[in-house]
Amino acid sequence: MTLRRRLLLTIAATAVPLVALGVWLRVEASRRAWQQALRDVAAARVEQWGRGACEAEPDDPPGPAFRRRPTRFRDDRPEAPEAAESARRWAELRRRGGPSRVGMRLYAYDGAYRAADAEAPPFPAELRTALGSDDVAVAETLSEDGLRRPLVGVRTGWEDGPCAFVLARGTQPIANPPLAGLLTTAALLAAGFLIAVWITTGSAVRRIRALTAAVRRSSAAHYETPVGPQGSDEIGELARAFDEAAAEVRGHVSRVESREATLRSFVANTTHDVMLPLTVLQGHLAALQRAADDGRVTPEIVKDASEEAHYMASLVHNLGAAAKLEAGETHVERHPVNLNELVERAIARHRPVAGPRGIEINGAVPEPALWTSGDVTLLEQAVSNAVHNAVRYNRPGGHVAVVLEPADGASFRLRVFDDGPGVPDDQLARLTERRYRADDARTRAPGGQGLGLSIAREVALRHGFALDLRRRDAGGLEVELSGPAAPAPA
Repeated sequence: MTLRRRLLLTIAATAVPLVALGVWLRVEASRRAWQQALRDVAAARVEQWGRGACEAEPDDPPGPAFRRRPTRFRDDRPEAPEAAESARRWAELRRRGGPSRVGMRLYAYDGAYRAADAEAPPFPAELRTALGSDDVAVAETLSEDGLRRPLVGVRTGWEDGPCAFVLARGTQPIANPPLAGLLTTAALLAAGFLIAVWITTGSAVRRIRALTAAVRRSSAAHYETPVGPQGSDEIGELARAFDEAAAEVRGHVSRVESREATLRSFVANTTHDVMLPLTVLQGHLAALQRAADDGRVTPEIVKDASEEAHYMASLVHNLGAAAKLEAGETHVERHPVNLNELVERAIARHRPVAGPRGIEINGAVPEPALWTSGDVTLLEQAVSNAVHNAVRYNRPGGHVAVVLEPADGASFRLRVFDDGPGVPDDQLARLTERRYRADDARTRAPGGQGLGLSIAREVALRHGFALDLRRRDAGGLEVELSGPAAPAPA
């Protein structure tokens, strides 16, 4: 069901009791107006009768007809304000054409509600009660002909005579307001109200439809197209809320796509980089098996197989670190990191590979230990990559040194250098680029992804550290990682 139809049904359902209430109010207002008019007419008729005529002949009141201009209400106050007010009401009744034209038959009663006229009806009990607090009261009675006729009780103020109270009974039935006219008016009012609602809601419905079309266009464009402003009211607020939600969705989709791209890249890199050393390792193991069968196992075969296994482990670690860094999460979980222990672990991890090649790894750390704040896994991977490069691309019988030392009192400097063939100056600045490969002197094999130093640079940037590469005068490459130190945890 559309919004406009829902509003119309709601308003129609609300209009029914409202119309009924309006009709009841109209009828009640008309009834009250008639009662007030009857009070005025009865008071005017008593004024016409007069105290003298009433007390002289209480059983012979004037006929149902009445004079058009009332006299005074009390014969001893010919200029009483009540007379002027009664005249004003009389004129108003004649103008409205109301009960001023209703004839009334008067009956006089003494203070004990006894009538001098034998044909007078009993004075109604409800009027006796009402006259206790008012001078004029109105009631209704059902006559012999089955019609409701008005009864008006009047306290005249002439307490010591036979005319202490006067009962005025209408000679015509009480007129009800025309129900058909009331219903017609109410129906026209409800119809006009519904038409007004139909017209006024047209603009809102059109804007909602435009907003719906804009939302669908934005959805079709993967929420890249904003809905745009739709005004300053609730509909405009809804459009702005959708744009904000669309921005959140775009960010979420972008993060999901980034993770998917990272996963695809990780799988592709893993497949590409691991297959080659795995093939080489399989060849070494096959050669080792044949040598073992012939009883001539040589240390060179074992060394080559161990080196390939170590290289594969290094690749897997690097690919995992690359996936973590490429996930788009710039926040780094920081915890206290003991740099002395980190250096010792990196050296111990590479000695089994460096030893068979005759490469010596030495380390130097200060006392007391240096600390920093960061992600220990990423920092250890960065340092391991630098050490791995120094071992991997060194000459047989070469040397690798890892030196940790304080700098400027509040910083640390961690240097990894070797005495290998080194890197030309024109290639030095590009070693930290992703997938950049230098010449064959420092490249293990074609097809390598060049992740090691690139990951080290990214880890340094995420931590706010500096990573510098430089050629050594004695030959080889020096990698320096520096950053702020931290106090040792308590």
